[in-house]
Amino acid sequence: MSFMSRNTLTRLVMPAALMFTLTLAACGKPAEAPPPWKVIDAPTLRAMMASDKDLLVFNTMSEIECLDHRIPGTKCLACEEIEKNVTLLPADKNRDLVFYCESAQCYRSCRGAGAAVKAGYTQVHVLDRGMPAWKQAGYSMETVERIPRGSIPSVRAADLSRMIAERKDLLLVDLRSESSYREGHIEGAVNFPLYRLSRNYAEIPMDRTLVLLDDRGFRTFLAGSYLEMKGYKVMRLFGGMQAWQEMAAGK
Repeated sequence: MSFMSRNTLTRLVMPAALMFTLTLAACGKPAEAPPPWKVIDAPTLRAMMASDKDLLVFNTMSEIECLDHRIPGTKCLACEEIEKNVTLLPADKNRDLVFYCESAQCYRSCRGAGAAVKAGYTQVHVLDRGMPAWKQAGYSMETVERIPRGSIPSVRAADLSRMIAERKDLLLVDLRSESSYREGHIEGAVNFPLYRLSRNYAEIPMDRTLVLLDDRGFRTFLAGSYLEMKGYKVMRLFGGMQAWQEMAAGK
């Protein structure tokens, strides 16, 4: 398995970094303009859930993450799926919709909300600071399918670069979205977006040692635990593609 030259990889990965910055800006971070949706806090969401029987609340993470931990009664619908097929949202474009993510820094709820606004939905909300805000308010969480946490070893970018050259049993599995993968990836890596992993993981060969990677390394632990539960041998790239890009740039 070969890998891209430092110059090639840096050139290909940079647009993804730019897109990440622009996405944060679209979420109001930095807040140059008010977002085109309503930002609500956890008590407001709880009150809406209690009073509005038609309210729909969406967890915009992958199904694996959503079923493992979510706000009670909410629906799993990854932001990538919303962006690809907005008809997954209700037909009534005046219905109250709330999107949330699993961390204060996560931009996925804003991507889902942005797709809804673009499609003409008028009552679009985003939970400020996502699940941490909900938990900090003292509200309960729900688990539908708990994933046993495994002991997933991490490998640093420089070590992985050497391992790629020395080992033939490795399979790099890129968990990022299809668009991020197309913009730049480690040569030889295969793309299994995390939002679809629960539906197509069986396509990954079991006779290889998997090295999982994502944007910054935050989501590979739960994905690795899921695949380990399914019988795979798994490692994860520490720091994700950001760490690989920094290594390629000589930082």
